[in-house]
Amino acid sequence: MERFTIELIVSNHYGVLNRITGLYTRRGYNIDSLHVSETENPERSRMLITSKGDEYIQTQMARQLAKLHDVQEVILMTQVRRSVD
Repeated sequence: MERFTIELIVSNHYGVLNRITGLYTRRGYNIDSLHVSETENPERSRMLITSKGDEYIQTQMARQLAKLHDVQEVILMTQVRRSVD
């Protein structure tokens, strides 16, 4: 399984984090890392969610998250492993 990160721009309302993590729970996927911070606009927050999964899981989660009402933007970022010579 490949590690990937999804960046979300969401409305800064109560309950948004619960709805997003609930989506992961319902799908049976784990969240390895979660970072949430307010953006320059106090009405929006940025979330970085790191998980593991194949290409299907990555695109599926990005599509499902994009359907949520409070999600404004979804960016799927796959992490490339770097080897040290």
